[in-house]
Amino acid sequence: MSNKGLFVMIDDDTDDHEIFKMALDDLGRSVDCLFFSDCESAIRYFSKPAASTPGYVFIDLSLPRIAGDRCLQELQKLKEFDHPCIVVYSTSIPKEWQSRLSNLGVDKFIEKTFSVPTLVDEIRHLTEAD
Repeated sequence: MSNKGLFVMIDDDTDDHEIFKMALDDLGRSVDCLFFSDCESAIRYFSKPAASTPGYVFIDLSLPRIAGDRCLQELQKLKEFDHPCIVVYSTSIPKEWQSRLSNLGVDKFIEKTFSVPTLVDEIRHLTEAD
């Protein structure tokens, strides 16, 4: 069972980690967040039997070595990665990819913004709908 208070962000840009952390802090509720800069480190973490299952996973499509869509497929093979809400959080999300990504299990698409209040609203809407 997933932990709705645990967020995961897989993104190689540490500036995006900081913006995301600020948005989570502004949510007004207690949540934890794990940050991974690449797919391999996320897979290593979630391959461990003691890993907590996240409630929400935000993944960038432009990751080094293993792209975001492929990363998602690899993570979904892991038993410890038990049906979190998957959000593609990327600078550019081509419309033609959205159908294929939805078929891979993506629940929502959010284009990156440098506006913390906008991101807070997106996250709040996501968590209230879930």
